[in-house]
Amino acid sequence: MFDGANIKYHVFSDYGINFDENQSSCGTLRLVQWVKEGKEPDSSKAKLEIRRIKIEPEGEVALKGYAFATEQGPHELVEGMVECGFGDTKNLLKSIRKRKDFMEAATTINQDTTEDNGSEMFDMRDLLKGVSEDELEEG
Repeated sequence: MFDGANIKYHVFSDYGINFDENQSSCGTLRLVQWVKEGKEPDSSKAKLEIRRIKIEPEGEVALKGYAFATEQGPHELVEGMVECGFGDTKNLLKSIRKRKDFMEAATTINQDTTEDNGSEMFDMRDLLKGVSEDELEEG
């Protein structure tokens, strides 16, 4: 929790993602709520934030940040960044294959609907169907 100007920064969930580290500061991804003094934190009012923090001997100091206004916002950001070429493809694939919805998405990627095609096996080459030569060269 951070103190300042009668407002406390309450962290409900720290995803353990520290990025853009530089000297004693870094970017973080956390589910937080800014709470007025005397009020109790309410997880239903928490927002996902990307925030720069500075580590000082007394603790963390919250610097500039961005709170997502919608549930869809973080998904749109991640998808947009991946489309723009951010992230190492191999590391992205390693992370994506751990998701519960990976097999369903992989087996239905080239279908108009996500109906079960009756097969739990798929050919990894199916992931590339429908991708043009130009799109492959861009990535």
